Amino acid sequence: MKRLSLKKTLTVAIAMLAVGLAQTTWAHSGGGVIDAEGVNASATDLAAVTCSDDGNGAPHYLMAQIKDTSEYVPGLLLSVHIYKGNKMTTSTDTVPGDAEYSPEVALYGGTGVYYLSITKTNAGSRSFDVIWHCMTAEGLHTGTDIAVVQFQ
Repeated sequence: MKRLSLKKTLTVAIAMLAVGLAQTTWAHSGGGVIDAEGVNASATDLAAVTCSDDGNGAPHYLMAQIKDTSEYVPGLLLSVHIYKGNKMTTSTDTVPGDAEYSPEVALYGGTGVYYLSITKTNAGSRSFDVIWHCMTAEGLHTGTDIAVVQFQ
């Protein structure tokens, strides 16, 4: 019973955070805990990011970065994946617990829905922060909305 309650609480908190951040004009970031109980090596968080023209121009790509804010554990790394249609890209934070984000990655898919997922390489609870932005071909920030689909 406690497990279900904790998952519901975390899901609601992340969803509220995502909704609040989706309305921010320039900064899109959010965080959470993947696999809070530390037993699911294949835990995956998933969100749908919609890139739209908000007057700054048509979206050209979605970019993302991830930062593992947990203490270092050998063999336990976090990655952010962006996919749309038959295209996908990935970035991994190779130094957990430092103040640095993973290298920035971008997927060039134009307007529409992209999927942003967070995965890890082994069992263990991990805290993270992720940054995402929809951008025009000219490098301007454009309409970015997010909806949490799955939170494990």
